[in-house]
Amino acid sequence: MNLEFEAEETDYNEAIDGDIVQVHFQEYPDPDIDYGKKNAPLPPPIKSLGFSANYEFGSDIEVSWCDGEEDYGGLAIKNIDLSINNISVLLEDDTLIKVKFSTDKITYKKIHHFLSKLNPEFR
Repeated sequence: MNLEFEAEETDYNEAIDGDIVQVHFQEYPDPDIDYGKKNAPLPPPIKSLGFSANYEFGSDIEVSWCDGEEDYGGLAIKNIDLSINNISVLLEDDTLIKVKFSTDKITYKKIHHFLSKLNPEFR
């Protein structure tokens, strides 16, 4: 499987003083759904690529993605390339995920620092 998309939403989040870190690229923002209403629909699947780590429990960086139909995850990362507007991830089963994105310099620097743990060549 190969996945390629342009992310309208790029997020970097930390919790518990940086013990939990999440990076997320999503094709477009989640739709506004009022989940307080009875029988509210589930949100539709959206193409996305995410990375997360819980350093409090010593976890490695994990990757997850959605192809717009199904959610996936749990594979090891063979290679990752990151530039100011693109990320390319090659997974252990040779799945290739390419995402174009834009973000501010501060968020990019945080994403770069976080993902450099996967690829020391970033430094």
